Amino acid sequence: MLALNLDYFLPPIEDKEINQYKILAILKSFAGQFHRNKLYPAFAQLNQIDYMLNSLLAKHIDKPTSIPKKLETSAPDITKINFLNGIIDGKDAIDALEIIQWAKPKVEATIAEAIAIYDFVYENVCIKPIKPEPAYRDEGYFIIPDYKNSQLLMIEYSISFIDSNNKPARSLKTKLINQSTLDSIHTSVTQSGLRMIDKYNNLVNPAIFICKTVLDFPFWETLYPIAKSKLLSKLTTKESKYLYT
Repeated sequence: MLALNLDYFLPPIEDKEINQYKILAILKSFAGQFHRNKLYPAFAQLNQIDYMLNSLLAKHIDKPTSIPKKLETSAPDITKINFLNGIIDGKDAIDALEIIQWAKPKVEATIAEAIAIYDFVYENVCIKPIKPEPAYRDEGYFIIPDYKNSQLLMIEYSISFIDSNNKPARSLKTKLINQSTLDSIHTSVTQSGLRMIDKYNNLVNPAIFICKTVLDFPFWETLYPIAKSKLLSKLTTKESKYLYT
């Protein structure tokens, strides 16, 4: 898959039109992935690029504080732009600003397509415990069906802390323990998952969660990362503990 990075936006820019053509081609490729309901890794790349472009505009422009609707190459107050750790003068700065201004709405429109898919999947995925939850939930198992490929997966998870923008944040480490074939969508995912855990469990009194969904979206590109995100959200919020079957 094509990758979108800052090189297309920042100097040296030999040919602005060629850079714009390349950006459009990559965004079209990403949109094609989204039309097939495949979110990742394209969605993550777009979010990262959008964040960096916003940062460039907000933090690394000396004058003016926002991009004018029409950039005049003769304007003296916009010919010195502080990008990242360097100072770029003159036409290079103008070209970079014009490309960013041109690309931003196109990047945001493509992100909006991905967000619509993400929200739909998130709302149609339910994460529930399949036995009374232990007090310690920082590690355990996650049972999730892959209806696209008729598979049931047993995932071991553990919560860890990472440094995000100089602030501690929780992340979810996962490891595939086992997977088995689902005979049909009517197969009891809960019972099949519990049998897998009985056979492969290596933890003492683990928390066990199951992903309930009827979606058959692409698994690794869409369903799994969204379910994983929703599991992390559930684990890091206090909720009542019930027994679900």
